[in-house]
Amino acid sequence: MIRLTIIIITLFLIQISSSAQNIYKLNYSTESFIANSSLALFGFNEPIKSNLLGFTKDELNSLSQAKIPNYDRFVIGLWNPGASSRSDVIVYSSALLGASAALIPSLISKKWNTSIPTASILIEVNLLTLLSTEIVKNTFSRSRPYAYSDLAPISLRTSKDARKSFFSGHTSLSAANSFYAAKVFTDHYPKSRLKPLAWAVAIVIPAITAYNRVISGEHFLSDVLVGYSFGALIGYTIPLIHTD
Repeated sequence: MIRLTIIIITLFLIQISSSAQNIYKLNYSTESFIANSSLALFGFNEPIKSNLLGFTKDELNSLSQAKIPNYDRFVIGLWNPGASSRSDVIVYSSALLGASAALIPSLISKKWNTSIPTASILIEVNLLTLLSTEIVKNTFSRSRPYAYSDLAPISLRTSKDARKSFFSGHTSLSAANSFYAAKVFTDHYPKSRLKPLAWAVAIVIPAITAYNRVISGEHFLSDVLVGYSFGALIGYTIPLIHTD
């Protein structure tokens, strides 16, 4: 039933968007593949997520820093709720940036349906990024840096979330939305003098997110580096494969 609904919605969106001139095109094979991949990721993640358990106090006491790579150990002991809150704000801001970029075709053509492809692609970017990140988090079950710190509340250290360090979802989502926005902007305004600025913003926003995730004690350096790379890849590639 869910797949049938997706097929119907996909065909409807393709039909509406085909009546206007677009840089990006929706097509049944690509959208079906992405939709089915998203459903598969969701279905695969559910049982893994349900089996994930929080730490017991004994497990926290037995955590060994020796298992942490040298390049990641500097994060152990950090705990900064303010930095964590800032990273939340930046992620929401990057999502707003992506949503704004999705409206560019409508602003250019003055026709609402020209933004259907960009809006659909934005949804795909966020779905693939979020679901893929969640699967990796739940599969690897890596302890967050704050799990090693007595500064963090014990209720947080013993929660399921304390096992979701790899890789950073905040960073991957921030990178995905920022790179999507830069890609959409530069594709629609290829001669704009603002292109370097658009890409600079796309690079800096997830970097700031990553920095705050590290100093907050939420993630190790390797977590944010992988999250940044993965999100940037999705944010750039999904619009690219839809290029007309």
